[in-house]
Amino acid sequence: MTPSQFEKHILPRWQRLQHLIEVAETPSRRAEADVTVLPAAFREVSHDLSVAQHRMSPQRTVQRLNELVIRGYRVLERRTAGGAESFLNMILVTFPQLVRAEWRLFWWCSAVVYVPFLALLFLTPHYPEWAMALLGPDGMADAEQMYGEGADLIEELRGKFGSDFAMFCFYIWNNVSIDFRCFAGGLLGGVGALLVLLFNGIYLGAFAGYIWYAGDPTNFWLWVCGHGPLEMTGMVISGVAGFRLGLSILKPGRMLRREALVLAGRRALPLIIGAAVMTTLAAVIEGFWSPRQFSPLIKHSFGAVQWAIIAAFFLFAGRRGAATHAA
Repeated sequence: MTPSQFEKHILPRWQRLQHLIEVAETPSRRAEADVTVLPAAFREVSHDLSVAQHRMSPQRTVQRLNELVIRGYRVLERRTAGGAESFLNMILVTFPQLVRAEWRLFWWCSAVVYVPFLALLFLTPHYPEWAMALLGPDGMADAEQMYGEGADLIEELRGKFGSDFAMFCFYIWNNVSIDFRCFAGGLLGGVGALLVLLFNGIYLGAFAGYIWYAGDPTNFWLWVCGHGPLEMTGMVISGVAGFRLGLSILKPGRMLRREALVLAGRRALPLIIGAAVMTTLAAVIEGFWSPRQFSPLIKHSFGAVQWAIIAAFFLFAGRRGAATHAA
């Protein structure tokens, strides 16, 4: 085979790999890249390069193949290296795609949290004995010390924790631990996740309702409006991840339960990681923003903007390639 025949024979493979590399190198088209085909095309052209070098093909042919192989290696190395890029891709693309794909579970978990929360919030001022039974003497004392008439919430918390950073550390531990209890509770057929979500909805509703009855609700809402959107949404999504695990055990379909659980775990992992990121951000806001003395307008606007950003993120982020994760 002459050099010209050899080049003509392998030209379609060059062009194919070049197209795959160009798609993968273009940020706006990266989601179109077929990562299942690229490694095979890279191996074929790498083989062509070694053959060309062995046959002492023209320098321009060897140089062209060499440049193509180097570009392919860089693309593959970047796509398999993981690290910050993979993490950001998971949070900004895969995470919202999976939340949309699990929209039924999302709304069901939201109902488990918000229905008892709203019911206790509005009923407790009329039937305070319900909240007293749920909160107990210690819970009522904490509510009155933090959000009672004339209570200085900031001084109370700084006296309790010592500093804003200590508050942040406590809140991040508390928030993320709730998420992982929801996730791990899913292994009990979803019952554990259900109980964690239900308990938090009931307790938070009773707590807020008791403050409405015996304290100053203005201080309470000014405190929670800053971090509530991220914290509550993260908790609901952690419940979704837990229920995904539970459903794989209860309804494995045609697969073995072990196989169904492994697949569900792969699907739920980005959900629980995304939920943990959300509740970590909520802890940052609760530790460093909520204690600041801003006007009610600024604090409520901050919370409203968060709700809008969260809604827009889950509606529109990662739309390209969403079919990959469709239920």
